[in-house]
Amino acid sequence: MLYERFAPYNPLRILFQRLTLILHFRSNTEGQPKKWSPLALVSVLAGGNLATMALRMIGGFMTARVIPPAVYGLFNGLSLIQGYLPFLQLGVLNGLNRELPYYIGKGEQDRVREVAAAAQAWALALGGVTALGLIGVAVWHAAIGKWALAVGWLANAVTAFFLFYGTYYLQVTFRTRGDFARLALINVIQGVVSLILVAVVWWLAFYGLCLRAVLAGCVQVALLWYWRPIKVSPSWNSAQFVHLLRVGAPIFAVGQLYTYWATLDSTLVLYYTGAHGLGLYTLVGMAETTLMLLPQALSQVLYPQMAEQYGRTGDVRAIVRSTFRPMILSFLFMLPVVIIAWLLVPPLIRLLLPKYVDAIPVVQWAVWLPAGMCLSPVINVYSVVRRQRLFATAILLGMAAYYFSLRWLLRSHTDLTAFPQAMLVGKVIFLAAVYGGMAIIFRQARPLPNKLRAE
Repeated sequence: MLYERFAPYNPLRILFQRLTLILHFRSNTEGQPKKWSPLALVSVLAGGNLATMALRMIGGFMTARVIPPAVYGLFNGLSLIQGYLPFLQLGVLNGLNRELPYYIGKGEQDRVREVAAAAQAWALALGGVTALGLIGVAVWHAAIGKWALAVGWLANAVTAFFLFYGTYYLQVTFRTRGDFARLALINVIQGVVSLILVAVVWWLAFYGLCLRAVLAGCVQVALLWYWRPIKVSPSWNSAQFVHLLRVGAPIFAVGQLYTYWATLDSTLVLYYTGAHGLGLYTLVGMAETTLMLLPQALSQVLYPQMAEQYGRTGDVRAIVRSTFRPMILSFLFMLPVVIIAWLLVPPLIRLLLPKYVDAIPVVQWAVWLPAGMCLSPVINVYSVVRRQRLFATAILLGMAAYYFSLRWLLRSHTDLTAFPQAMLVGKVIFLAAVYGGMAIIFRQARPLPNKLRAE
């Protein structure tokens, strides 16, 4: 191939190879990866995510400084489709997320490769079909002369493909083999690229936001593919597809219910306050996305380890106990971070983002949420032991508390601060229900033979 012929002279390839040597990680399932303790894995991924957090904050402030709230609101309004698209994958890729570490824990490497190949075929097909559909929407808007909407939908077509193949397939394979150092490095590189591409936003405004999203996504997917731990070709396998569907559909349904909670929040903001209000609310998304990097890193490390441990032992209590220490440590670390963020939000927004001063109290309420969510990674046990009904009950209770709190807070007038306040109430009820469900699982837990646990 032409690429292989000139590979020795490719500086990007050389850079990748040198970074790989520095990380000292093997990238396939047949080899024995370097053993890292859970604390070390969390530290590596969280360290990379903290660097990414700083880059995102800088990039977000620089972008918001030059983009009016209405323009940001238009871009984020179109991007809401990304919150609904995962419904199309039907849970197959959620099944992969659970089964990869489970079969690795059982030592069934052939099964690991089979399910990965089948899931990759599904992700590529689904991403391609979805992208074509959104391209059709973009062409229609171009035909009627709405060029901004056409470009926005075209950008969503590209990022939709990245969503299915990059986020839902490639990134899941990293979570099963402990390649968290590489994943952290990928996050940092993507953050650097996004920061550099702020110049494009300054130059092209709304079109720059679209181009930035596409180019940053390209870099992320390229790195995920280059360093993918499971190097298998896509291969359709009906039996494995059905197996992943059976395992993943309940996990997916409940997981999407949780995801749609955030999407519903943004949709209600758009409904009650319009594009301008959603543009102001963009700062809430920036703050939460940045501060949630630590809880997400913790969950990302613990989930595959919990599934792998359950595949070996079937001991529910042990996998839950293993989450307590890292959760408490992350909560204690996050508390002063949140307090500092709460104090810095007003002067930073007034100094750097004067167009967004109305969002100050909204962001101050929102920054408290990530601290509480440091206690949430234990929710992974519901997917590991496949008790999705209990998890769905906790989510529905939290969503109900959020919705009725929001309606009560908006009873006299529309105020953006009502949305993060209602979300805090909902998440407190959700976490209380999650830990209540743990007590039910503990009471009903019984040791099962390996054969039964695999079914």
